Amino acid sequence: MRSSNRFIVLVSMAAATYAGAWAQTPTPPPGTRAESAPSEERDSSLDLPPLPKGTVSLIGGTVIRVDPIRDRVVLRAFGGRDVSVDFDVRTRILRQETPVSTRELRPGARIYADTTLVNGRIFAKTIRIGPSAATGEASGQVTAYDPGTRRLKVRNALAAEPLEVQITPTTTIRTGERTVDPSTLTAGSLVHVTFRPGERSHQAAQIDILAQPGSTFTFAGKMTFVDLRVGYVAIADQAGANTYEVAVDHLTPAVKRQLKEGTDVIVQAKFDGQKYQAQSVELAQTRSH
Repeated sequence: MRSSNRFIVLVSMAAATYAGAWAQTPTPPPGTRAESAPSEERDSSLDLPPLPKGTVSLIGGTVIRVDPIRDRVVLRAFGGRDVSVDFDVRTRILRQETPVSTRELRPGARIYADTTLVNGRIFAKTIRIGPSAATGEASGQVTAYDPGTRRLKVRNALAAEPLEVQITPTTTIRTGERTVDPSTLTAGSLVHVTFRPGERSHQAAQIDILAQPGSTFTFAGKMTFVDLRVGYVAIADQAGANTYEVAVDHLTPAVKRQLKEGTDVIVQAKFDGQKYQAQSVELAQTRSH
């Protein structure tokens, strides 16, 4: 009787051990991954190569526009020139040392970026968003100016409605380094406006006239895009900070045949109120000979 009970106990222990082995998760063979599905919290930055550890440069300025498709922000650097800065999931975006979303990068925000060069482009390792400024900034085209009410309307591509600002006796209006009269604000002019926001009206602090209908400009740089069917080329300036679209439909067929992507050119163009119209194109290497 005792031996029979002992046999029953041994059989029960073996069955429990066998069942426990089935209940355990099997150990994956060497060289295989344990997980069967990607984790929902997986850091997408792990798919990208580590950032270079070279020299880091600090760039500060005001956000002019944000391109969420190309992960790129264009800012007006302190000193006047526009700079294009790339970013991605590896970039740390901070507001007062608190991580925030890329949605916080809005036109008008003042930012400071720790940048490095990645594949020849300026890339932000860290972007710090400054406190909200007491002034706003906008760039666009003058649609109307009323000398009686001294109110200026500017169409901004980033805004659904035109920006309307009040020009006061303290408003500074400049073209280049020269101060000019408000009557210079003709329809079609390209301007950059700094203003003090208000509930009823915005007060213009400074207006920089960037281009006026009939003004001529010289663009020197590399052609990055050529489409002769629509009659446009894109020219990146020598610093690589700005790219300009220039219409070339008025040029002769012989000149158009010389327009190739990657070519360094010097273009004389006139702003007609809608676009820069090329008057002449000279290959930079031709001038050097």
